[in-house]
Amino acid sequence: MHTVRSGNFRWWEESTGTVEPISTTLVQSDCLWTVEILSLLPEGTQVEKGDVVCVLDSSEIEEFLRTREVSLINAQARLTKSENDLELQQLRSERKLATADFSLNQAEMNLSEYLEGTWPNQIRNLNRDIALSLEQSQSAGDEREFIYRMWMQGMATNGQLQQSKLKQTTQDEKLRKLQGRKTLLENYTHPTQRRTLEYRVSNLQFNLDRTQLSNSLSTTRSRMQTLTDQRRVDIYERYARIARESIDACTIRAPVSGQVLYANSWYDRSRGRNRIEVGRSVYQLQSIFQIPNDSKLTVRFPIHETLISRIAVGLQVDVLIAGYEETPVSGTVREISAYPRSRSVNGSSIREFVLDAVLNLTDEQKEWVHAQMEARVEVPLQSISNAVVIPRSAILRDGTAPSVLLLQDDDREPLRVAVKPGEVSHGEVHIVDGLKTGDRIISDASAWIRARADQ
Repeated sequence: MHTVRSGNFRWWEESTGTVEPISTTLVQSDCLWTVEILSLLPEGTQVEKGDVVCVLDSSEIEEFLRTREVSLINAQARLTKSENDLELQQLRSERKLATADFSLNQAEMNLSEYLEGTWPNQIRNLNRDIALSLEQSQSAGDEREFIYRMWMQGMATNGQLQQSKLKQTTQDEKLRKLQGRKTLLENYTHPTQRRTLEYRVSNLQFNLDRTQLSNSLSTTRSRMQTLTDQRRVDIYERYARIARESIDACTIRAPVSGQVLYANSWYDRSRGRNRIEVGRSVYQLQSIFQIPNDSKLTVRFPIHETLISRIAVGLQVDVLIAGYEETPVSGTVREISAYPRSRSVNGSSIREFVLDAVLNLTDEQKEWVHAQMEARVEVPLQSISNAVVIPRSAILRDGTAPSVLLLQDDDREPLRVAVKPGEVSHGEVHIVDGLKTGDRIISDASAWIRARADQ
């Protein structure tokens, strides 16, 4: 028999998880080479920030560095020679360009001098000489005419007449020569000289352009060679720098203070395999060890997806550490996974959300709570005060509506009364309707019915 009473109904869900540090500093190999572990502190060793934890074999890298340093020295020598050649080429180009430019300027000046000075002076002098010769020729003709009249009158001799004719002929010939020189100068000499000077200017202009192009090509080739040698030096410097950095990375120090834990996965440990130990090879970015932050601990546990709507970040939970169940630890939900995960249980698929609860440890609890401890988490889902609560075994579910066996005051047969059950929590049921405080019911209705059937 069970007497119905009202009280506080607490609906909670139980889950299991493992205590883990809220943050862990993971140390990886920054060496670009795959090298062996020469020395490694024992797992669990307490270290301070900056202590040497692991030393990797750097002999192969040191040999690589020596060969690259020799290549680097040779490349730097070639680069120095290329830079000197480039400087000499630039000086030669400047000298050749200055010479070509000077020749062009001189040819332009010669052309300008001829067109503006020499040629006008020649024409002007010839015109002056022709005018003077023309006057002299006319004067000689007038003189011949005068002597001829005087000879006709018997006042001049025949010799004087012949002399005046010779003088006139001489002046006419002189005038003809001057006019011929002018015609030759204007029609032949001047065009030839002008075109010769213009051709020289044009040729020297082409020569200047060719010199500029040649200088540009030569300088470009020298600069390309310098850039090639500089690129080679940069490559060998990068090789050397990477080798030095990898050699420095072979000495691995603790980034923070704490306890050293090897980065061997639980899968490998369960099968007796240790990837992190002296003599093993490690590759770039392979995890070597980790240092957990034990000042803040958390527990991760799953909750069925049908209950996740009743849980929110900030919910207070009770954490029962294995072996210390009598001292519950307070926890606060700080994170809920965005999506549920699926797992198979007895052939059925169950979808669960993963919760992360931070442990609010007291100073006394911090002394005995540490990472990797198993824990049981009690997650409160609902709390109802003044609720009617009965044992779960008191409810009959035989294909009809849920009911209980209510005892009557006259000790007659129990009366089957329909009830409306609410939530069920660890063997207790919240009755929403159908019972009141003080009612007496059979605590195990199914067992009572079987016992009556056996009588």
